[in-house]
Amino acid sequence: MHPYSAEASNPRLFHLAKVGLGQLGVVSEVTLQCVPAHRLIQHTFTETRAGVARRHHTHLQHQHMRYMWIPHTDTVVVVTCDPAPEGVVAPPTSYTEAQMTAPLQELLVHKGGATAEAAASMNFAQLRDGLIALDPLNKEHVIEINRAEAEFWKRAGGYRVDWSDKLLGFECGGQQWVSEVAFPCGTRSSPDDADLGFMHELLAMAEASPLAVPAPIEQRWTARSVSKMSPAHSAGEDDLHSWVGIIMYLPTQEQGMRDAITAKFWEYNDMCRRLLWPKYNCHQHWAKIEVPDELGMVEIVRQRLRVRFPLAEFNEAKRELDPKNILGNSMTDTLLSDP
Repeated sequence: MHPYSAEASNPRLFHLAKVGLGQLGVVSEVTLQCVPAHRLIQHTFTETRAGVARRHHTHLQHQHMRYMWIPHTDTVVVVTCDPAPEGVVAPPTSYTEAQMTAPLQELLVHKGGATAEAAASMNFAQLRDGLIALDPLNKEHVIEINRAEAEFWKRAGGYRVDWSDKLLGFECGGQQWVSEVAFPCGTRSSPDDADLGFMHELLAMAEASPLAVPAPIEQRWTARSVSKMSPAHSAGEDDLHSWVGIIMYLPTQEQGMRDAITAKFWEYNDMCRRLLWPKYNCHQHWAKIEVPDELGMVEIVRQRLRVRFPLAEFNEAKRELDPKNILGNSMTDTLLSDP
């Protein structure tokens, strides 16, 4: 075993390499500490924005929790998951699948996107994609879709009991652009509501813009990470971090429209980067970072990364382990190299 592969032999390098972005070596063997397989009870329900503000600290007490904010509506979808007591059975849902998706079906038929028969055969994600594909960048059209989606979620609420790996993922739809950031929001025992402040500003900004902003804007929470290059790295054991993802869908293969959606998505992302990220000490998920086209913006991103992460220490380790930069690539060489 390589002497750097165990935390005990070199903890400094171990905590750099855990989120090493492929720059500090090739992983040949991994030992994972796992929890026993377990079942969860999932509760999905809707809140108003004011209701979320009143009950947010209570929601954060669940083992897993996420919000799905639906722009241009007063609907927030809340999904919680907790260990399921032995023998617990989820009560039956109030609506059938067809009744849940009826608002989206009716809108798609009304817009001429499908026959009633075809719409009835589509699931939630297919209906949303089909609707967005009709006019992806028309703000009023997307607002109508968001309102129909809000009605879907009001009917789709209820409980599920299943294994954890079956419940902690969810249907995201088809091809899409996503940008996700993490930022601190107090501690688990004393949250500071920066997470709600961020969402209040993001929603107000997005809804006032000319952009066609689809649902959902997903928000979730994690504890801190001890990995030094993690967006959620911090010193306090009780620290809490929120993650927020914005989205635009690519429901068509027509290249001109895909290019137009992409351009609007980067306008959306840039608006968040300029107006929100510095204020809330956000860092983008490493897998979502793109190197900006403008030289000036590249330097802004580089500076932000230098402030947020121990890049001098990281690059020192890289020179030690990969002196010929065999593992480098254009993105990391551009954004992470020494000034």
